[in-house]
Amino acid sequence: MEQPSAKRRRARQAPDKFAGGSSGNQREEELYQLAIANSRLEMRLATFRDHPIPDAPVFRPTAEEFADPLAYIDSIRAEAEPHGICKIVPPEGWKVPCAVDWTSPKRFNTKKQRVDNLGEALPFDDGNRYTLAEYRHMADGFLRQRVGEKHAGKEGDELLRALEEDYWGLVDKGEEAVEVEYGNDVDVHKYWTGFVKPDLKPEQLSVAAAAAAPYGSPEYYRRSGWNLNNIARWPGGLLKHVTVPIAGVTSPWLYLGMLFSTFSWHNEDNYLSSINYHHSGAPKQWFGVPGAKASAFESVVRRFFRSEKKEVPDVLHHMNTMFSPSKLKALGVPVYQILQQPGEFVVTYPQAFHGGFSYGFNCGEAVNFAAPHWVEHARLANERYRRAGRLAVVSHDRLMFTLKANEDDLDAPTKKLLLEELRRIAVEDLRARNAAFADGVRAISHLCTPPANKVGRVDGAACDYDDKRVCAACKHTCFLSAVASETSQTEVCCLRHVSHVGRGPPSSKYMIEWEPRDKLESLIAEIDAELGQKEPLPTRPSPTASAAASSPRESAGGSPRESAGLGTEVAATPAISAS
Repeated sequence: MEQPSAKRRRARQAPDKFAGGSSGNQREEELYQLAIANSRLEMRLATFRDHPIPDAPVFRPTAEEFADPLAYIDSIRAEAEPHGICKIVPPEGWKVPCAVDWTSPKRFNTKKQRVDNLGEALPFDDGNRYTLAEYRHMADGFLRQRVGEKHAGKEGDELLRALEEDYWGLVDKGEEAVEVEYGNDVDVHKYWTGFVKPDLKPEQLSVAAAAAAPYGSPEYYRRSGWNLNNIARWPGGLLKHVTVPIAGVTSPWLYLGMLFSTFSWHNEDNYLSSINYHHSGAPKQWFGVPGAKASAFESVVRRFFRSEKKEVPDVLHHMNTMFSPSKLKALGVPVYQILQQPGEFVVTYPQAFHGGFSYGFNCGEAVNFAAPHWVEHARLANERYRRAGRLAVVSHDRLMFTLKANEDDLDAPTKKLLLEELRRIAVEDLRARNAAFADGVRAISHLCTPPANKVGRVDGAACDYDDKRVCAACKHTCFLSAVASETSQTEVCCLRHVSHVGRGPPSSKYMIEWEPRDKLESLIAEIDAELGQKEPLPTRPSPTASAAASSPRESAGGSPRESAGLGTEVAATPAISAS
């Protein structure tokens, strides 16, 4: 999905450190060698045309295949996913009218993009506010002027090739200062959707219901799974149990582009898939890197930033970095391209990096979805976010437990992946509880029981509650348990970061357990039986350690409840007091 600005920013990483010798001299030598290597690389990249980028696959489903979007996307996965992105051309007769109100007086925000600075990872400033008519007038004027000054007499494919070389000359070489404005992340609920607004409940979405309407009719477009307002909740998708609208994730965003407006290199939140539809206007140029090569892609980005003597923050999660795919290809990273025309879909697969730009004024729409195989990527995203201190858009643990509560919807391979991940989560939590209790963290579950997790669906109340129990260190939602401290009335930490909460010794900290040990042990036993395996459960704390962890601290005149840390500190801790 096109996103030049992140919903939430990752924590800044510390500069790399080099051990041994004179660190300053060693650092300078490394940068010098990188600069030489990159200079040689630039010499090999004389022009963009010297390193043509292969096309990603294009699929043309029949009307029958097109009936179920998630089933069709899964059917082409083996061929498409190794490219990271693919294009889907609807069957003949698909001509969904763009429902955007082009005469609307509403104004939307834009972002200013200095095209010649896109390789610098600089933040985007706010642009002007426009009505649709005003933005289109501005965008068309910019295109006319640029073509007239630089590419007069060219048209069709020749013009597109010239504009592409023009674009990379700006991005990679900074040949001149050029600024454009991009209308990204326009909320369809506050503004417009290009599709017929369905206003349907998840249980009303099905292949049969869409097929009952004449193909190509307004009612068909309303009920179709290819209506991006429907696809996240479509039968077979793993996000259908997320009932709270999350803009850009479970409900679409609209995108208004102009010549050179850029959706910078990024992969999707929580490593979800995305689907993008081109409603109208000039083509969009896409590039994609397969998810299996995401690490290689990131290594190339860091290499170029280090060579410029910059610290290396996780620039890709700021979604404002662009550089040519020729550099990626020259350094061994596979990259593919798509030219998207109006009426065509582009699908991106989990963890696949993608980016691109527009050839003129256009209007597109995009949203995320989760096919069953996404479960195997969910854990990778969760661990990556925890290492980076980045907040996920949906709690990983909550979503896994919600899928377990609705496991009858899952096929056998997906269910196996889910059970394995749930077992890992539960085992890690129980072992971490043991370690925390052994260090002196107090158990208070016999004195105060927090509200139990409700896992039938992910609704607004669940998300609001999760926002109050985010680990202060890694931003992970503390779903099964957490540690709080008498010295802090606002923070909790996950069990990986017990030392980060509060200022006192372990005895001033206490364990909050939303899921009792017995319940987690029963879950693990159930999973082992279903998977046909028998592995030992995490050892329970010794009776002595349990007694010490559970005993109230002595305090002058305080009640046992207050002595155990359940007085004003706990009452004021949002994670406990939330209903």
